[in-house]
Amino acid sequence: MGLLVLSGYYSSDSIRYAHAPTLSLPVDSTLYFIVDFKDDISNDTLVQTRSQEGYPISYSRSIRTGVCFDNKCRPLDITLRWNLTGRYLGFELPEKEFLSKYDHDPFSEAEYQRLHAILTDSLSPLANFHYNEIVPKADSTYEKVDAVSGATSASVLEHVVEGAAFTTYKLWHLVYGPARQQVEALTSRALTPELIQLVLNSTHPSDKIWALNHIDGYVKPTPALQKVVVSFISDQDYNLTERALNSINSNDLQSGALQSILVQKIFETKYSTQKLLLTKLKAVPKLHKEAYSLLNQNLTKLNGQLIAEILQLFIQYQISDVETYRSVSALLASPNAFVSGKAYAFLTRADPQDVVVKERLTVYEEKHKGKAIE
Repeated sequence: MGLLVLSGYYSSDSIRYAHAPTLSLPVDSTLYFIVDFKDDISNDTLVQTRSQEGYPISYSRSIRTGVCFDNKCRPLDITLRWNLTGRYLGFELPEKEFLSKYDHDPFSEAEYQRLHAILTDSLSPLANFHYNEIVPKADSTYEKVDAVSGATSASVLEHVVEGAAFTTYKLWHLVYGPARQQVEALTSRALTPELIQLVLNSTHPSDKIWALNHIDGYVKPTPALQKVVVSFISDQDYNLTERALNSINSNDLQSGALQSILVQKIFETKYSTQKLLLTKLKAVPKLHKEAYSLLNQNLTKLNGQLIAEILQLFIQYQISDVETYRSVSALLASPNAFVSGKAYAFLTRADPQDVVVKERLTVYEEKHKGKAIE
């Protein structure tokens, strides 16, 4: 879990809690989109703010609905806000409006902070609760379920504002429901390599993941964007590394320069990352000479299993030059029987005619005469 920083403003006249958006650019224009949110709230408008460059900055939706119990209702009047990536940003109430609990007691400042924290948690267990579990003794009619009732099940209480279980539940599902999907869809239409780069500069991990997931099939990477993407390939964050590699498609992999960068990463990272990199290299349309030459020069730096996979890579791409054969034949002298055996199997299959390689094969066979050779 990362550090959660909450910010907000609370007074008798105005209540607002918000995280900073990824793009701290001035708002230049506001666009309004009519959306089918597939819920019981009458407002069907999603509001998008944009920068002068045309980049989406944030989105909002005004929610006006009733939260009721025992036929007594208090209107819920609140505006929810999202980042351009669909990440929850915060909420705002109209002037002099407030949220209330059971018996219509107003929220305290601490309860607003708790609500903001709950809505920030995209992985909340509230995703798996049905509203009947939130207020099990409420009327079966959706509109008459209580904002919060003493009947709220104990298993739910740790995930809601006490005394406002259904309000919490309803707001969380509004934040992470169809509105969020619409936000992502609208931002996807406005994506450019430059905008993706800006999002990748975010300090929020989910923004980075979102941006990496929205490269392949959305934008054609520029050299500058590609450089940023490969910078995420490291041992620091396996998830980011995996998403960065997944964002590189087969067209990108035609570049010998990019292949060489990925190969170089193999010698800078540990086993789990190395495996991901080799898997990616198995998907290249053609393995370029600069890439497999770099592999040849550094074979002895790798463990046996990775060497075996690289030899399979050479077979897959039919790498049959003298440089490769000599590099692999040097492994015949390895004290690791697994490594020398894999090298021998590769070379006997290839049947190279190079004198140096043939001499090394002869030495290996003499050394292992009478022994089983893999």
